[in-house]
Amino acid sequence: MKIGEQQIELVKPSSVADCYDVLTAIGANAIRGQAAALGMCARGDGRPVVRLKSKSAADWLAYGGAVVDYYAAKGLGVADWIEAAQGALDLVSEAVAGTSSGEVKEAEGN
Repeated sequence: MKIGEQQIELVKPSSVADCYDVLTAIGANAIRGQAAALGMCARGDGRPVVRLKSKSAADWLAYGGAVVDYYAAKGLGVADWIEAAQGALDLVSEAVAGTSSGEVKEAEGN
């Protein structure tokens, strides 16, 4: 997948807690939340080079805003990266869905 001319790979996040925080951020500001999901999942040359300062819900929103600003500074608008952000959001949602009690019981053989 490309953002602008740069290639990225989307990787499923390992922290379910962070995924819940990003989903909460989306409820407060959809674009910032999706940008945060993209920042969390993107790897490769096109990933946003932005740091998350801490893992509070407010900081995920700030992080998402920094991702938006990062791409804007490179001359890229939301339309240039939103498809990748949606793919990242799908991975975040999958990580959370994998923790449902039904799937946990199934994995345990109960």
